[in-house]
This record gives sequence, structure tokens and C-alpha cells, in this order.
Amino acid sequence: MRNPYIVGRWLRGPNHYGRHRLIEYLLNVDDPAIWLVGTRRMGKTSLLRQLEWYTMDGNSHLVPLFLDLQGCESMQDLTDELIMSLEDQAERFAAYDVDTDQIVGNNVVQILRFVQRQLRPHDKQLFLLIDEGEALINIGAEDPNGLARLRKLFQNGNLRTVIAATKFLMKLNELTRDWTTSPFLFGFSLVNLWSLDPDSARDLVLQKQNDGTIEVTGRTLDEILAHTHRHPYLIQYLCQRLFESKDESSGRLREITDADLVPDHLLAGFFQVDFDHLSPMERQILLTIARLGLADETTILSEIPNSSASRIRTLIYGMNKLGYLRKIHERWALGNEFLRRWVLDNYDGLIHNVRSEISDRNVESLLIVGRQKELIYLQQELTRWQEQLDWLLEQRSEYGPNTPPELALQIEHARSELATVSAEIQLFHETTASIVGL
Repeated sequence: MRNPYIVGRWLRGPNHYGRHRLIEYLLNVDDPAIWLVGTRRMGKTSLLRQLEWYTMDGNSHLVPLFLDLQGCESMQDLTDELIMSLEDQAERFAAYDVDTDQIVGNNVVQILRFVQRQLRPHDKQLFLLIDEGEALINIGAEDPNGLARLRKLFQNGNLRTVIAATKFLMKLNELTRDWTTSPFLFGFSLVNLWSLDPDSARDLVLQKQNDGTIEVTGRTLDEILAHTHRHPYLIQYLCQRLFESKDESSGRLREITDADLVPDHLLAGFFQVDFDHLSPMERQILLTIARLGLADETTILSEIPNSSASRIRTLIYGMNKLGYLRKIHERWALGNEFLRRWVLDNYDGLIHNVRSEISDRNVESLLIVGRQKELIYLQQELTRWQEQLDWLLEQRSEYGPNTPPELALQIEHARSELATVSAEIQLFHETTASIVGL
């Protein structure tokens, strides 16, 4: 059996694991503009491609258009990239009379409006999936008026936009803070991308969605999930190191050694980028916890004097959401074992790296808005799963004692999802109470 663990490229279809609830939300949410924020190699591109995969067959009311902004420095670059994307996906848009010959010479806003108009008679909506959204920073610096027009288009409700980017996209708000309207990102709903749920993480380790069999002891499986904190890239990264082929259709994961947990130069580079995207106080928090190993909130607050306790709590909340931190027995630790080792190995240099292009104030303001959006999302999920469970129970009552096994499984799944969302709402309220000092 060939090594089935894929590191370094995006995945979709049967190779994509988890994110089911998030995908369902992004496909059905009423908000026209979403910022999907995650650290490097968290699976942002794969999630965009999976959204494209779910909607590309023509049965959805959404018509996907994937747009990679990597390398774009100007509005003209963005326009050229958009035209090339439409050409690459010409077959998909031909059914709606979108001919790229008709759009040559127009700018990006004009082209997107044209595509919207062509879709409208078919009761379709453009689903714009933008990757490497950080490019908008340089584009906006070069053409602020063009960026303002683009923002208006994203938020007018005629199309659905998901922008995937790291925290560095927050710099857009600092770039546009003098706008007479609100800064660029204040019209976007922030959605965090972090760990896989436990079941999906186990399925990824065991390669449940692919052919072949992976043998792994329960202890090694638990250690993989603990060391990676269910980070999808790190799971594949570690499992690729552990994999040993047995025959053409099966393999095994050997026990973890200390050397397996040492980041290579590529992973170290990703961690450096993630560190650079932290605000000054976030860096202090990360380095303080790294030095202490495990730290409760009281200790962290005492280690960072002359700072607002409310701000520190808010920043910890955000760092937890993005996987920089995790909670172990009511104390904070770094997000995963690879990150912990990298920070400690580079601690002396990182402690002097205090300057950042992202301000504490900007991060805090976005997190406050993001918390409000998160609670709304969780409450909507709670209602949706309760309605689904009620409907399934009504179906079961019609069968009496002869409930079909498939229906019973659906009921069990709905109850499980309902319990998960209820627990997340409870945790949200506990965390929020801590942030505001209640």
C-alpha cells in the first residue's frame, strides 16, 4: 500500500475529511460576505475547493467561481486573474451565456456584475470563493477607490463571497480606518477554521474514506490526536512519518518517537508566518505560556502587568479559536506539540521580535464582533438540529416498533449533533463570562 497521507496540496471530495457543519453553514448562511480565517496549512484552500465540489454540478442555487489571488498586486492583476478563472471554468458558466469575449476590457467589478446578471434569470447566485485573500492588502494600498467598490459589491447581497485568509488580512482594517464608512472587514462575518472534530480526526488517521486498511494501536491513535490537537495538516504530516506498508491494500502506523515530533524546515516556516501574524500582546501571551508550559489565567495576567485584563482575555479567546492555544485541565498550553517545540527552540529570538503590523486594538475589535456572530451561528445550529430531530421522531412514530435501521441512525446522529452544539453554547457562555470578568 502506498502512503495515503497527503501533505502539501489541497484536497476535496473523498479525500476531504470533516468540516460538515461548517460547510452546511457556509452553503446556507444568509450573510453575503464571509471571512474564513485560519493559520497556515489549516485547510482553507481545501475547504474552498470542497465548497466548489458541493455546488459545481448545477443542482445548487449557487454557482461557484474559485479565484486565487496569489501574486495579485493591483486591480488589473485581479481583473486578469478573474478572466482566467472564468476561462478555466468556461464550461460551468456556458449554460448561463457567460462568454469571456464579452468581458475583455472591463474591470473586476463590472465583470462580476455581468456574471450576476447572467445568473439571475436562472434563479442562480454567484458563489465567489477567494483564496489567498491577503493580496487585497497590496491591491487596496495601490487603489483604495477600487477596493471600496469591491467591498460594496461583496456586501450588496447579490452574490455570496467567502474570502479565505490568515489573520494578516486584519491589516485591511488599518489600511481603511479613515474611510467615511466602516473599515473593510466590518461588513464580513468572521468564521474561524481550526481543529477537526474528534470523529473526523480519527477517520483521517484511519483513512476511512479511502480504500485500504490502516492498522494503529489505540494508544498511538490517541497520541496522534493529542500531539496534533486534531490539526488536519499536522495529522497528515505526522502520519506520513509513521506509515509503514504491509501489502498492496494495507499499512500500519508505528509508535511515535521523539524525532517524529521535531518540525522540519518547511513546518518551521509556517510557524514563523503564524507568529508574525500575531499582534504584540498576542506574542507576549504565546511566549509567556510557552515559558511556563501550562498556565492558568491568574498567572498569565500576573506575568503581563500594566495591560488590560479584559483585552488579554479577549486575545486568549481568539488565539484558542485559531489553535495557537488550547486548554488542558483548566490551564492554557500552546496549541500543539510541534508548535510548542518550535517556540521553545526559537524562544531567544522570538522574545525580541515584538513589532507587528497588526495592532492589539484591531484584533480585539474584530474578536468582539466575531463572538457575537459565533453565538448567532451556534443558536441557529441548535434550532436547525432540534427541528431535524423533531421531524425524524415524527417519522419514527409512523413506523411504530418497526423503525428502519437507517432512520434510527439518523435520529442518533441528530441527537449527537444537538448535544455537541449545546455543549459548545455552554462553553461559549463560560468563556465569554471569563472574558468580561463576570
